[in-house]
Amino acid sequence: MGTGFGHQGWVGLDHQPEAGVLSWMAQVERGERAAQGALSRLGFLARLNYAHFYIHRIRKHSNDPAWLGRAAQMERWLTEPLHPHPAPTERARKYLDMDYHVERAVLAPAVVGAMRDALFSQPVYNDPYIPGWEYRGHPDHCAHPMLYMDPQSLMHSAPFLAICANPDIITFCREVLGPAAAISWAWSWISNPTAQNYQNQNWHRDSSEPLNFIRIFVPLENIATMEDGPTALIPGTSGHRDFYDVRRFSDEELAPLQQAKGAGVVMADVGDVYFVNTFSIHKGVAPRKRRAILTLLASINPSHRTPTLQRLPLTQVPEDLRDCVAANRRFFRYLVR
Repeated sequence: MGTGFGHQGWVGLDHQPEAGVLSWMAQVERGERAAQGALSRLGFLARLNYAHFYIHRIRKHSNDPAWLGRAAQMERWLTEPLHPHPAPTERARKYLDMDYHVERAVLAPAVVGAMRDALFSQPVYNDPYIPGWEYRGHPDHCAHPMLYMDPQSLMHSAPFLAICANPDIITFCREVLGPAAAISWAWSWISNPTAQNYQNQNWHRDSSEPLNFIRIFVPLENIATMEDGPTALIPGTSGHRDFYDVRRFSDEELAPLQQAKGAGVVMADVGDVYFVNTFSIHKGVAPRKRRAILTLLASINPSHRTPTLQRLPLTQVPEDLRDCVAANRRFFRYLVR
């Protein structure tokens, strides 16, 4: 089935939601997914078009923070009728006011180290900003600005699942998003120094994510100085009704807002986790040395990429994580079946 109707219409089995994310057909052609029967394909198409419609017709109806706030509230009422508002914890309220929250030393360094080892041992890397681009080889020998891990390999890896199963991560996501919170996508990449800012190293808002979402940042190396490329943000701007057109912004444009709001950066060590509403105005500071990071997307509804993920059977989840995943099936519903 072809796409044929553009971003706003129905999409088919050949639809690629983002560079580096393989379509159903490409996964089958590479032997990474079984072709299965007609009913399975129809089920996949239903999930794919639901997620595509949700992002491109509802989420992108307007980038105005006022519209998005109303739509997000309606989504919570429909999805979580008994829990339409975030839990009234102190840290959840601070997050909703400031657009970020940091939890220190919540992950075991060994788990973070295993995730870093997995990122650096990939056979192929991609760049979500360049369709068709890929690099095969050791990352030490490639100076491309960003080397992304294959998403299927990432979300099937044991250290990734161990990070997602961390109780502090699960609890905070539920405090902000409610009981329907779930991990719906993830990215892990290596940033290399460049002469100029690259893509998301310029000020912007994330404009293609679900209505109710959190980005969870897991440093795979210490972020102690500006040379390490910390995340910079202007706190409290997710509801700011200016600078919400979908583009990159310059420091000069945002200087008055930065002065009024107090722009800052998030420093974090291995084991720390920080949560960000990336609809706020933010950027990744261009690093002066190589940096590795993992970010998770938690949301109520799926992103447009989510249906392409092949969910793991619970029996293939590492045994030491199986009880936690089974006890939190709703949180893992997009990752594990």
